[in-house]
Order: sequence, then structure tokens, then C-alpha cells
Amino acid sequence: MEKNRKHLKIIIPMLFIIYLVILVWVILFKLQFSLGDIDHTRSINLIPFHYSTAVGEQFHMKEVGDNILIFIPFGILLSMLVSRMKLRNKFLLIFCTSLVLETMQFVLSIGGTDITDLITNSLGGVIGMSLYALLLKVVKDKHKIDTVISVVAGIVTVLFLGLMAVLLLFN
Repeated sequence: MEKNRKHLKIIIPMLFIIYLVILVWVILFKLQFSLGDIDHTRSINLIPFHYSTAVGEQFHMKEVGDNILIFIPFGILLSMLVSRMKLRNKFLLIFCTSLVLETMQFVLSIGGTDITDLITNSLGGVIGMSLYALLLKVVKDKHKIDTVISVVAGIVTVLFLGLMAVLLLFN
């Protein structure tokens, strides 16, 4: 049992780092394997949930959902990693990470910087923190929850990286 706890102290930070690398790749580099394939656009939208009519509303709703989904693991993994950190500080870390990524898109001219993304990314992180807290209340065994989440996250990470490797081979 103690050996398993030591493994988790190594595995959880590794999963979090891998997640952050994937997050940066998804947000900044749009899953591209070549920097030349990235659209070099620079735009900024400071009006929440405001979209031009040039792009369909369905696309924007899908993007909102995607932004929420991609940050849910951030909230879960962060809660696993620093369970004793105050909720406010966890939220600030999620918010600041999203802010840095959105700012980098603008600075590097590799996408649209959007206040909506900042809001929905932060919401996703809060949902992740809430899901983890709910699991803790229901199961009441942090070690068991962390083990199950680590196994699932490990499997999903390996499958994702395998899929990306296959796509890279056929690209």
C-alpha cells in the first residue's frame, strides 16, 4: 500500500506535466505537427460570447464545449496534485494558465485571443475541481480515487499519443 502511494507521488505530477504539454499543443499549435501549418492570425475579442456572423453559431458553441472539456482534466489533476491548496488559489492557477495561453496566441500571432475562451477554460477547470471534490465526498478514499483516475488518465494519454503518432506517420 505504501509503495503504491509512492508511485502515485511520481505518476500524478508526470500526468499533469504531460497534460500541460498536450494542452499547449492543442491551444497554441492546434494539433499541428509543423509550425508552417499554423494560421498566422492575430485577433482579439473582449466581448464575452460575441461572435461575428462570418462563422456559424454552431461552430462557436462547439468551441465553447471543447474549451470546457479540455480544461476539466486540469481541475482534476490539479486537485489531485495539490489537494491542500485553497480553492481560490487553484482557481487562480487555472485562470492564469488560460490567460497566459490566450496571451501567447496573440503575441505569437497564432490564433484568436478571446475572453470567451478565458471564461470557458476557467469554467472547465472549476468543473474538474468540483468533480474531484464530489468523488472525494462519495468515495471518501483519496488514495483509491487518485489511483483510479491515474490509471484512466494514463490509458487515455497513451491512446492519445498513439493516435497522434499514427497521424504523424501518415501526415
